[in-house]
Order: sequence, then C-alpha cells, then structure tokens
Amino acid sequence: MAIIFSDGYTDKENNVFYRTGKNLRTVNSKLTVASATSTIGDIYVLSPSLTLNSKIHRIMTPAGVTAITGFSDNDLGFYYLKNDVLTAIDADVLVDALDLSSNVANIDLLSNNAALDKSLTIGELISKGSDAGYADGIFLCMTVNSAATADGVVDLDIKIEESTAN
Repeated sequence: MAIIFSDGYTDKENNVFYRTGKNLRTVNSKLTVASATSTIGDIYVLSPSLTLNSKIHRIMTPAGVTAITGFSDNDLGFYYLKNDVLTAIDADVLVDALDLSSNVANIDLLSNNAALDKSLTIGELISKGSDAGYADGIFLCMTVNSAATADGVVDLDIKIEESTAN
C-alpha cells in the first residue's frame, strides 16, 4: 500500500495551504456585457490591488454563464495601472481564448489552461520578484478579443490566497 500526498503538498510541502489550510479571500466580480458598446480591446477589471505574492486559486462561475453571442475569445491575465491607464503585464497568462459564446457550467475557468500551475504566485507566473511591485498593485483582468453581439452577464467568484509573508 502506498502513501500518496496531494500535488500541492508534494510540490510545496512547507506551505501551510497544502498542510493545514488557509483562508482564501473571495472577490465577486459581476460583469455586465452590453453588445451596443462591446469592442475588441475592452478590459474588464476582475480584481484590483493584488500583490506579487498573491495566488489565484480559482475563478468560479457559481451560476454558470448563459451564452453571449460573439464573446468567443477572451483572455485572463494581469495588468498594472499608471496614470489611469491599464497596461498589460501578461494579458493571457491564466487563460488564453476563453470562449463565453456558448453556455458555461459552474466550473473553474482556470481549468481551461491545463498547463497552468496554480501553486505559483502572481510574481512567479509573470516572472517578477516580490520587490518589483507596482504602486497601485496588480489587476486581474479579462481582455476582450472578440466583441459581443448580444447582451449578457458574467458572474465570477475569484478565490485569492494572500501571502502571509508580506
């Protein structure tokens, strides 16, 4: 008989998240998509003021998403704010080409990226050290690459682990 630990415990055995658990912060982000104003390049802010030591554990669709016609290519990644302008750090590091043009069940949207290592901090994902912070924090955003041709709502619950070492 073998003893088998979870992947997180095996990869980072000293991280209490995988040993005894940690509290996660949940940010609800409800996006109203209006076809009359939806354009390619729109940026929806899902969660502002994150740190490089934060981890995004899940981006859930608790009620699912009803299909939004035309909304077939959206990216999930990170931006920073300077002089009221959002600039991409890595706009599709979490999910590239998320399709919301057909019904989406109650799932973790990060499951659309099989290669994503959710045990990494934001800083590790974007290859920045913890001393390379941004004055207004890092923003988790959805970038629109195909405009919606119908109205809709995307209701998300984002599960974030804040560093206890900040």
